[in-house]
Amino acid sequence: MSLTQTARLGLLGPKLVTLFHESWKYFLVSAASLALDMAIYWILFEGAKVPYLLANVVSVSAGLVVNYALSVAWVFKERRLSSRWAEFTGFVVIGLAGLTVNEALLAALVSGLRLGPLTGKIGAAGGSFVFNFVVRRLILFTARG
Repeated sequence: MSLTQTARLGLLGPKLVTLFHESWKYFLVSAASLALDMAIYWILFEGAKVPYLLANVVSVSAGLVVNYALSVAWVFKERRLSSRWAEFTGFVVIGLAGLTVNEALLAALVSGLRLGPLTGKIGAAGGSFVFNFVVRRLILFTARG
């Protein structure tokens, strides 16, 4: 039995079904954003020899723009803010907080655990993914109420 069929039978509430669908869609959007992020990071760090934490700031910022565009177009249907400018600003502010989480994790993984900068980038991306989804959904993409 599919999740949608289960919800129709009343076994799962519609909010849980919505959360499930938003979660997998956000995962795919984040995967696309991460692919861009990693490509830019690799080009800057390996190709241009930009320090890894600076390369991370630039690459995460590029991924943030793609993530916003795809999130509002495909992932989240409910909006808390009526102003798209205010929503984008909130998205960026949360993204900057997520970038702080990402930078701290990356520094800890590279300097503390002695992982390579590319390997550390993957671990840091996982941590910031969870942070960004939860905070963005709670603050920006829930019904007004």
